[in-house]
Amino acid sequence: MTAPTGTFQTYQAIGNREDLIDVITNISPMDTWVTSNTGASRAIQTLHEWQTDVLATAAANAQVEGDDATATAAVPTVRLGNYTQILWKVFQVSETQRAVVAAGRNDEIDYQTLKRTKELARDIEYALIINSNTAVGSATVARQLKGMFGWIATNLTTATATSEALSETNFNANLALVWAQGGYPSVTLVGSYQKRKISGFTSNTRRIEAEEKKLVNTVDVYESDFGTIMVRLHHIINDVQPGYILNLGAMELWVKAWLRPVNRVELAKTGSSDRYKIEAELTLECRNEKGSGLMTGYYQV
Repeated sequence: MTAPTGTFQTYQAIGNREDLIDVITNISPMDTWVTSNTGASRAIQTLHEWQTDVLATAAANAQVEGDDATATAAVPTVRLGNYTQILWKVFQVSETQRAVVAAGRNDEIDYQTLKRTKELARDIEYALIINSNTAVGSATVARQLKGMFGWIATNLTTATATSEALSETNFNANLALVWAQGGYPSVTLVGSYQKRKISGFTSNTRRIEAEEKKLVNTVDVYESDFGTIMVRLHHIINDVQPGYILNLGAMELWVKAWLRPVNRVELAKTGSSDRYKIEAELTLECRNEKGSGLMTGYYQV
């Protein structure tokens, strides 16, 4: 059926106002659990350093009455360090764009500041977890901090084959390594595939909530032989290293050291536009990597 001849329709009309709502929707994941749950300290140099120490292995200790005491050679501390990394986001907006009326924001500078600050926060989270090496940097090479994946070496479990999947046995084996070194596993960060594997461990009981009449088949808290583990999904691990399982111990062993906290700076004006830089410089203190564990290379789809 067609409209009667001569009917004036929106298809021919000139001047109808646009129907653009005053809302901008963005559901990009904003998961910065490590940044939010690690401590903070102050760095005063681009190379930030600290020390670790260990106790002697427990042994039989029985002494003869009246005997002379002989000193045991002292073991020196270990000096460690990490370089600070500069991260920034730069944006530029023309004066004309700031003058026109735009939907969803009053000022493009304010909108871009909020958006780029969130992006910078995700980049910081990426560096704190994913970076595998530190770099001293040069006049042409950026300095880089070493993240958690780079620091954890003692309690590192690597899949024996490309087709090996995470199991309750190898998961607990890594927790046992952490515990044996004196750590107390408390948080596991994983991607979606490994989260489903943990939820499917055979010792986990599927239960039906009678009042809500729903089947619960997920694990957010895992009761292991080595402590209660909070299992958390992490978007960056899911996107970048989905075959990794990060088992963290006491969070006070991981500390952000800020040389320059996040700050917005207006850059020099060179024309009819405004340019801003949101910048931070920090590194990661790994006060003892033996307190955490890392599992790598596990099969995922």
